Amino acid sequence: MLIKFYGVRGSIASPGENTVRYGGNTSCVFVKTNDKELFIFDAGTGIRKLGDELSELASNNPLASKAINLLFSHYHWDHIQGFPFFQLAYRSDQEINLLAAHLGEQNAHSVLTQMTDPHFPVPSENLKAKVNVLSMENEALIIGTNIIKTQSLNHPGGGSAYRIDSEEGSMAYVTDNELFPPNQPATYYDQWVKYLKGVDYLIHDAMYLDHEKERIHGWGHSLISQTLQLAADAEIKNLILFHHDPSRTDDQLDEIEINAKAWMLKNSPQCQVSVAKEGDEYRL
Repeated sequence: MLIKFYGVRGSIASPGENTVRYGGNTSCVFVKTNDKELFIFDAGTGIRKLGDELSELASNNPLASKAINLLFSHYHWDHIQGFPFFQLAYRSDQEINLLAAHLGEQNAHSVLTQMTDPHFPVPSENLKAKVNVLSMENEALIIGTNIIKTQSLNHPGGGSAYRIDSEEGSMAYVTDNELFPPNQPATYYDQWVKYLKGVDYLIHDAMYLDHEKERIHGWGHSLISQTLQLAADAEIKNLILFHHDPSRTDDQLDEIEINAKAWMLKNSPQCQVSVAKEGDEYRL
């Protein structure tokens, strides 16, 4: 399994000299399993580069065209705004499966309805790819030899986390998730521990620091310290801190990683922790 990051920011893209090392694009993560199934988690601005790369590969080897499974955590702008620039959506030989579990099949079309006047000059009718909307049964879906399980996010408007269990191992994508929201959660902390137990790679929202809690409580995001504790309690093997605040500089993220590694070494040394960075690859 290959996991590669194309967008790691939350809320809004943040290009600039202070974000160049970790990247300024919004959420987009690419996963290719050993049975060659392709998954993309969210279509933030990072999906543009990914689409360019995949389109070039498809042009060089047309017979290698494979359906893309595009799984959305939810439909806030920072998670869908890159889709109109996704080159594979304009190829007639491409099939794209859309899924946003826990939000209803009809809502999956919202990624297309953003392409309407006056918000975008090219309507979704101009897309040439075959676009399907997947449905979930019993919070699980089988694609190839992979089992995809979902869990409801604690985020305004709802959303979905995804866990892939494959022959080579497991990974989970849990972004825009407040582990301890001020109101009744859709998923309680102990349910998260059970859902994520023993995952090889956990990508989890870690947007804020402890001293920022009062200002952002209820916004639908986790504190970094809470995410570290979750990884320890769920016996995660590798934790990747994700969905960085757009104002967070490269130097600040360096410091966060140093502190997170020190905490994990002391409290759960079997877990390796890193901060998500555009272009980084992880393999199972």
